Amino acid sequence: MKSIILQQAGGLEALRVQEYPDIKPMPGMITIDVAYVGIGYVDVLLRRGFGPIVPFPITPGLEVSGYVREIGEGVEGFYIGQPVAAMTLSTFGGYASIVQSRPEFTIPLDQAGAEMDMATAAAVLVNLTTAYIACKQVAKVQPGDQVLIHGAVGGLGSYLGQVAKWLGAGSVFGTVGHPDKIRHAAKFGYDELFVRSDFVNQIQQVTKEQGVHVVFDPVGGEMRKQSLDVLRPFGQLVIVGNASGQADVAQSSNELWIRNKTVAGFALGEYSRFAPEEVGKAARESLQLIAKHGIHTEISGIYPLEKASEAHALLEAGNTIGKLLLQM
Repeated sequence: MKSIILQQAGGLEALRVQEYPDIKPMPGMITIDVAYVGIGYVDVLLRRGFGPIVPFPITPGLEVSGYVREIGEGVEGFYIGQPVAAMTLSTFGGYASIVQSRPEFTIPLDQAGAEMDMATAAAVLVNLTTAYIACKQVAKVQPGDQVLIHGAVGGLGSYLGQVAKWLGAGSVFGTVGHPDKIRHAAKFGYDELFVRSDFVNQIQQVTKEQGVHVVFDPVGGEMRKQSLDVLRPFGQLVIVGNASGQADVAQSSNELWIRNKTVAGFALGEYSRFAPEEVGKAARESLQLIAKHGIHTEISGIYPLEKASEAHALLEAGNTIGKLLLQM
């Protein structure tokens, strides 16, 4: 099998493909012949050694699509050759021609409710499941809510806006890092997109100084404090990432108390350790949004495993719309 194993934190040069012995499924697990791998910014952070994610050596990649290769002892409900999408949330491991997956996080594509191609399945799984849980269970978006999403046309942001709309949000606004990305607003369900550098004034204007009910932030940095300024009383800032890679921003709990604001966090990987069945159920329901409700998926580029470094370079430069994939 082919795989990229990071021995330690490093630059793009660390993404080297090598041959390794084929893996066999452990009891209670499934192995998958990989067709596509979704590339997320968490893979970039992992390569850089950002934060206490997992110890090295490690293979990046949290989501794949492909076909069931072997079924481990004790696993039921799957068959050899079955088309599936899977999340490798606890172990990573996606940048490989064969991966091992827990059955809770493996979704049969022939039971998704409509035909779904392998590329789309790999592109949506982690980000759409994250958006689904963040909007529905963490923020509890209600009909008529006004919602703001940073990184609005990125891999996660492109789904946060659409899921918020599906839940009935009245207005969904987004911020982007460059004006060229504003033209993509309509396809992702946004009412308006703003350049991030001046979003506070723009949100206050468009909401007539009332502010929004929810802000979703997958970007991080000083913008998190500014996001509190555009929340109305009882509004909630939901932190779902740190794509900027900037240092953590301290927040006064007394200020939250006095201003009637709330800050919440959601990380799919950590939640999956606590509630694997709930995460698996959300992943299945998320794929049904693609099949039944027309959630739009944008794939910016598909690269062979050997060119993973090119995809990482694009992500680091912020030059992507939607999702990047690796193809085996």
